[in-house]
Amino acid sequence: MPWPATHILVAHKLHAQYFNDHDLEPFIIGTCFPDIRYPGRVDRNRTHIKHLSLCEIQAAPSFFAGLYFHSLVDHLWNIHLQDHKDQVFQRFPHNTPMIHTMKILQDVSLYKKLSDWEPIWHYFETILPQELQFGVSEGMVRLWHTTLSTYLRKPPDISDLEMLRMSLPGEMVEQIGKYYTMYRDDPFLKRFLRAFYDRIDPLIEHYAAQDLAS
Repeated sequence: MPWPATHILVAHKLHAQYFNDHDLEPFIIGTCFPDIRYPGRVDRNRTHIKHLSLCEIQAAPSFFAGLYFHSLVDHLWNIHLQDHKDQVFQRFPHNTPMIHTMKILQDVSLYKKLSDWEPIWHYFETILPQELQFGVSEGMVRLWHTTLSTYLRKPPDISDLEMLRMSLPGEMVEQIGKYYTMYRDDPFLKRFLRAFYDRIDPLIEHYAAQDLAS
């Protein structure tokens, strides 16, 4: 569910504790890879692997650990939203454009949690052979990497909504733009979006504990 910067920030934050034997570069490339499904027109089930335990994710090679971790972070994001859904949807529209808007504004709110993005966007100068195992052309992978590298070089802003035109109808992008302008300075929304990053440690601890108990 989150946008790329949030996925990267969560992966970067938890890497040392949970994935310290995995190389960071392929892990980060892997955790961003699943959403190539939008421009690449890939079935979600091919890139989003659900219901893996934390131990199973940790046992995978670096790229695939990152790829699997993406789906876990999506799952934890959904839990965070469900935990606050009454307060959120009393204040904001309960529709698909608003969900997209929240994900984009989350990147805006969290971007400065990492002081130096340059090593991260340099990672996307490399195409890994594993990325070509999902039925996506090398040209599309290169386009995806270029899009991510360009996006991550600066704090996100409203101009980045143009990326959505790769995968969403124009009318929906226009609605997202309206919501972005309406809600980008909303203090409740900022707190809610930042809280996901702040509580990611207990969220993943609870997920791991459920695995052990089952």
